[in-house]
Amino acid sequence: MSLPLVGLSTSSVFPETTQSAFAIAAELGYDGIEVMVGTDAASQDSYMLNELVQEYQVPILSIHSPCLLVTQRVWGTDPWEKLRRAQATAQVLGAATVVGHPP
Repeated sequence: MSLPLVGLSTSSVFPETTQSAFAIAAELGYDGIEVMVGTDAASQDSYMLNELVQEYQVPILSIHSPCLLVTQRVWGTDPWEKLRRAQATAQVLGAATVVGHPP
């Protein structure tokens, strides 16, 4: 039986950057990252996220769709489109999970 993976959410380091979350996760030995898609440009860009994965050798375990009040305009305003984009981003980056919930 394998143990569950422990990920650090990028939102847990707010107001620091997505890159800061990767650095902290690498330093502290987390299994991976949950990317909260937010106002930080890196959190919205799969190319930039892949660069952070390569730099810090910390995989992305999940993508959190921008469905919170503070991210209501990130990736537009249509909630279904936000979920579709989160799913596409997760696929590109090899993340197995997409998180979405009402604010």
